[in-house]
Amino acid sequence: MFLTRHSRGQTLPIWAMGIAAALTLAFAAIQYGEVLRWQVRAQNAADAAAVAALSVQTQTWNQQLALVYAAAVEEWRIKNMLNALQAAAYADPGCRNGGSDCQAAFDQLKQQYFRAVQRYTTDVQLVNRTSQYTFDQATGDAKAVVASLQANCGAATGGDCAFTYTVVSVAPRATINDVEQSAGVWAVNNGTTAAVKADYTPAQIEIVTCAKIAPAVPAFLSFKPPTFTAIGRAAATSAMVTQEWVQPGTIVNPITGTPFQSPETLGLSNMTATGPSTGSSNWNWFTVAYGGNSARAFPSFDAYSMKVTGPEFSAVTGWWNAIPIKPFSGALDMGNVACAS
Repeated sequence: MFLTRHSRGQTLPIWAMGIAAALTLAFAAIQYGEVLRWQVRAQNAADAAAVAALSVQTQTWNQQLALVYAAAVEEWRIKNMLNALQAAAYADPGCRNGGSDCQAAFDQLKQQYFRAVQRYTTDVQLVNRTSQYTFDQATGDAKAVVASLQANCGAATGGDCAFTYTVVSVAPRATINDVEQSAGVWAVNNGTTAAVKADYTPAQIEIVTCAKIAPAVPAFLSFKPPTFTAIGRAAATSAMVTQEWVQPGTIVNPITGTPFQSPETLGLSNMTATGPSTGSSNWNWFTVAYGGNSARAFPSFDAYSMKVTGPEFSAVTGWWNAIPIKPFSGALDMGNVACAS
C-alpha cells in the first residue's frame, strides 16, 4: 500500500509520543541512578566514620599490650641478671682466670641491672598511665572523632562534607567470650559468662550520615521531582582481631634473620665462652636467653601440645582494631538525626 500525501502527517503524533516516553524513561533512569549514587556515598561515609570513631580505644589497648610486652622483657632480663650477679658474687668458675675476674663481671652486671630496672620502672609507669583509660573516656573520644570528621570535612583527616554525622549510640558490647588460663590450657568461651570491668569492655558505636539531595534534573515538562534524603547507617565495635601465642626467642625476624629477642651477653668481655655443664650441654649464666620450646598443633582438637625442656619466654597477646557490625539500636528515630541541606 502506498501512503498519500494526506496520510503522511499521521505518524508525527506517534513519533512525538515515542520521544516523550523515551525522555521520560531517561529522566527516571537518571534520577534513580542519582539516588543510588548518593545512597552508596552516604553508606560509605557512615562505614568509615564508625570504624574511625573507635580508633582511640583500640590504639590505647594496643599501646598497653606493647608496653606490657616491653615490661615483660625487662622483667625476664632482670631475673637472669640477678642470677648472674649472685654467681659472680660467689666467684663462679664461669669467670676468667679461675674466678678472679668475677669482681669486674659483678660491677658490669650491676650497671646493666640498674639500667634494666630504670627501663622497667618507666614501662610500668606507662602501663599504669594507659590502664587508667575509662569507658567514659572512650565514649567521649569516639564522639570527638566523629565531630572532627565533620569539622575537617574535605581534608585528608575529615569526612564527607555533603553529610551531617550523628552518633546514635555508644555502648559496651554485650556479647564477650570468656577466656581462662590454667597450668596447661587456654579455654575460650567454655560456657562461663565473662565478667569484664566496664572500663575494659569493648565499645560499640552506631552512626548515621544524612543529607537532603536536590534532584539531578530540577523539572521535566510539568513534573518537578522532590528533594530526597540520602541516609547511611553503620556500626562498629572494638575487637581483638589477632590473638597470638609467640616465642620471640625462637621466632626469626625475616628482616634481620635473627630471633626477635636474640640472646644477650650484656657486653661482658671478661667472661668465658661457656659455663657449667647441665649434663647435655653447656650454658652461660651471664647470657640472657629468651628461650622457647616448639609447640605441636592439633587442629582437630583446637589445641597445642608443648613439652617444656628449658627456660621459656612466651608472649600470649593480640592486636585490637575496629570491625563493622550490624546496627544494634533498633528502629531509627529520624527525629534525632540531623540532615545537611
